[in-house]
Parts: sequence; structure tokens; C-alpha cells
Amino acid sequence: MGRKSKNSFVIQGSILAFAGILVRIIGLIYRIPLTRILGDEGNGYYSTAYDIYNVLILLSSQSMPLAVSKIVSEKLERRQYKNAYKIFKGALFYGAVLGVSFGLFAFLGADWLATSVYKSQPAAVALKVLAPTLTVACILGVMRGYFQGMGNMIPTAISQIFEQIVNAVVSVIAAYELTVYGVSISKMSKLGESAGPAYGAAGGTLGTLTGAIAALIIVVIVFWNSYGNIKKPIRKDKTKVEDSYATITKVIIFTITPVLISSTIYNISNLLDNPIYGNIVTGIFDVSSKTRAELWGVYSAKYRVLTTMPIAIASSLSTAIVPAMVRSYIAKDKQGMENKVSLALKFSMLIAFPCGMGLSVLGGPINQLLFGDGSRRTATIMIFSLLTVVVFSLSTISNAILQGIDKLNIPIKNSAISLVLHLIILPVLLIVFRLDIYAVVIGDITFGLTVSILNAFSIKKHMGYSHDLRETFLRPFICSAAMGIMCYLAYWLTSKIIPINALCTLFAIMVAVIVYAVVLIISGTVTENELMSVPKGTMLIRLLKKVHLL
Repeated sequence: MGRKSKNSFVIQGSILAFAGILVRIIGLIYRIPLTRILGDEGNGYYSTAYDIYNVLILLSSQSMPLAVSKIVSEKLERRQYKNAYKIFKGALFYGAVLGVSFGLFAFLGADWLATSVYKSQPAAVALKVLAPTLTVACILGVMRGYFQGMGNMIPTAISQIFEQIVNAVVSVIAAYELTVYGVSISKMSKLGESAGPAYGAAGGTLGTLTGAIAALIIVVIVFWNSYGNIKKPIRKDKTKVEDSYATITKVIIFTITPVLISSTIYNISNLLDNPIYGNIVTGIFDVSSKTRAELWGVYSAKYRVLTTMPIAIASSLSTAIVPAMVRSYIAKDKQGMENKVSLALKFSMLIAFPCGMGLSVLGGPINQLLFGDGSRRTATIMIFSLLTVVVFSLSTISNAILQGIDKLNIPIKNSAISLVLHLIILPVLLIVFRLDIYAVVIGDITFGLTVSILNAFSIKKHMGYSHDLRETFLRPFICSAAMGIMCYLAYWLTSKIIPINALCTLFAIMVAVIVYAVVLIISGTVTENELMSVPKGTMLIRLLKKVHLL
């Protein structure tokens, strides 16, 4: 259970992290033309449709891979291969029923949700296009969870990459074509001048549907090719008592439900922000629907898109840590659990701090480079990136740790407490302090921070594990601060010599990467043993020794 187990966990997490980074890069690249095609108004409708869709996907399939992987890994650790496969089949049926139900609700209720709840009628067009994706996502989530439970993250990683490529191509083409179509019918449409942005947003969501279908096809192909290897241990399984489908149904429901509730409460704060913000600024401060959509478009299509990229790495590690923690927990390997927790927390912070610092320091130039938005408002919002990235990376990992040690109800309680606090703070920031869109950013940070603190106390109580503040937080922060200073100076000095934003930004990012890597090694923040735990670690160590950094 020692190094081999640690290496396996980190390598599987790294595979997903690499796929997650690539997916986010592809997403960032295609969002550049998509954002420009839709404009701030279209992005507002696009984001609103997505917010409604995200609420529904939270309630249906978001927790499916994690829950299925947890149950399957438990059965496999006990060598109950037949029961693990029956869990998969039962979850597949459960997911299909759930997906069809939510898909129909989204399609039939699109007009009511967009108009009455979110005060954004044009977003209904995009939501109707998104609706069938809920059905596909449920089935896809079960299949990904089955592979993850077996400790194989490759099918999830490959399908995510293909999903995003298809999504990118279809989204941009469909958004452009449907924007033109929407403009052409604007005089006849009840949406009026908003028809162009509304139909363009629907084109963007069409990419999500086709991408999900492509991912499902990939996973089915992988499953078909792996079917022989899956069946081998099932044939040799000597389990005397097989679980009935009634028992399996109970296990699925009682595992998925708490994970579902926890995931819903944890993620719904962002989704509730949109209607709360929209109703307050339009109802109390008489802000026009168009202006409100534009402001929300800046926050959702720029700030959130950029800050969720590094958080995706924490999500990847959390996906890998759940089945790994389950195996150690069942084996009663306390040392193994502590090693996995320590490694996951440190690696996530080693990514979160520099990424957040870089976005805070270079937020304005990066938005100018990617989206052509050089406004002071956008640059000011980006300053909050460091806090957002760090607290949400930490809360994501800590939720997964608690779920991995079978404390499924604790993340529910901690997220619920944080959500109540968030729902009190946000209106106060909007109405009393009149912070406008900045109130949403600050409210989200408060939510993530509260979850992280409560989870830390819970982990200490149930595992006896306390965060190493110096190694996990202080040293990565100091290294990131040094990187941030050099990054800012590199941009500032270059801009004085060559006043071309793209060149200055890319040069500053390159300087930041080099400085951070050097500072990490020189300061001893990353050790040789830790480097051995990552893919190609031996090669990295040889390289660092050649240049006398190790």
C-alpha cells in the first residue's frame, strides 16, 4: 500500500488532470470566437440557460460517476465482481430513467424557468436545445463511474477530450449560423432584437449536446473492447451470496442520494447567484435586462471560465481519490489514507496558488488577449481570482476525502451551513453595499472558504488528520507570491519596450512558469520523493539534477 498505491492514485489523478487541463484549454480557445460571436448579451442568455441546465444536471447526473465509482470500488475491494457488475447494470437503468425524466422537464418547462425564475425569456431557446443532454449525461455518468471504480480513469479522460473537441467545433459553427438566422427573423419574432443573441446562444448549446453524444459513443466503444477483461474475474467469482436487485437498488439510492444532495448544495450557490442577482438589480435598482445580461456575461463567460480551469485539476484529483480512499478505508489502512490526503491536498495547492496568482496579476491583459476586453471592470474582477481558485480547489478535494471515508452526510451539512451564510451575505452586499457584480464574486469566495474550514474540522475529527499549514499552504503561497511579483515586473517592463499586449502577456506567463518551477525546487517545497510520485517523475529528477536544481 506504500509507494505503489500512492503512485497509482497520483498517476490516475494526473491522467484526469491532464485531460481536464486539455479540455479547459480547448474550451478556452473555442470560447474566444464564441464569446465574440454572441456578444455580452448573447453570453448572458447562454450563461443563464447553462445555469438552469447545471441545476438540473446537478440533480440528475453530476454525482453519478462519483457515487457509482464508490460503490463499485467497495465491491471490488471485497472481490465481489458479480455484485460490482450488477451495481453497474442497476445504476444504468436508474440513470436512464432519471435522465429521461429531467430531459422532458427541461424541454417542457424551459419557457417558465427562463421567464419566471431567471427573468431572461430569450434564454429558453438555448435551454430547449440543452434538454436532451440531460438524458445522455446520466447514462454517460454511470459508465464513467464504473470504469473509475475499477481504478481506470483513461475512458473518462479520452471521452472528455473527444466531447470537448466536438463541442468546440459544433458550438462555434452553430452559434454563428443561428445568430445570422436569429437576426434575419428578428422583426417577425416575439424576441425582437434579442432574437439574434438568443438563437446564437442556442447554437452554442447545440455543441454541448453533440459533444455529450460523442463522449457516450467513445465510452461504449471502450466498454465493448474491454468486455472480455471485465467478464474474466466475474466468471471466477466465488461469492456465495449475490446481492438481489432490490438490495442493489437500495445501495444505489442510499449512496447516490447523499452524494447528490452534497453535490447539489455545494454547486447550487453559483447557480442561485444568477436569479438572486438578476431579481435584485432589475427589481430594486431598475437595471435593464440587457445591461444585467451584459454584466452577468462578463462574470460568467470570462471570470468563471478562467478561474474554473485550475479548479478542474482539483476536481480530477478528487475523482481519483474517492475509490483510492475507499480501498484504504475498507482495508483499515490509516497510514495509507493519511498519505493520500496529504498528497492530494499538497498537489492541488501547488497548482491552485500559482494559477490563482497569475490570473490575479495578469487578469486584465489575459482578458484583453483572449476576449478583446481591456475594461477596468473586468481587470478588477480578476483580482479576486487567487482566493476563488484556492478556496474552491480546497473545498472540492476535502469533500471527496470525506466521501471516500464513508462520511457522506458531513459534506451535506457543511455545504448547507455555507449555503445559508452565502444566501445571507449576497443580498446584503448587493442591497446595502451596492457592490453590483463584485458582490457575487465575494459571496462565492465566502461560500468556498466556509466549506473548506468546516471540512478541515470534520477531517480532523474523523481521521485524526490535521492540515500541515506550512507545507500545504504557506510554502506554495510564498513561491506563488515570488512568481507573481516577477510576472508583473516582466509584463510591466516588456510593455514599456514593446507595447503589444499579446507579446507582453505571453512573455510574462513564460517567466512566471520558469520562476515558479525554480523557486519550488530551490525552496524545497517539492521534494525528490514527491517528484517520484508523478508521471515521468524519474525523468524530471534527472533533468533537474543536470541543471543543478536538485
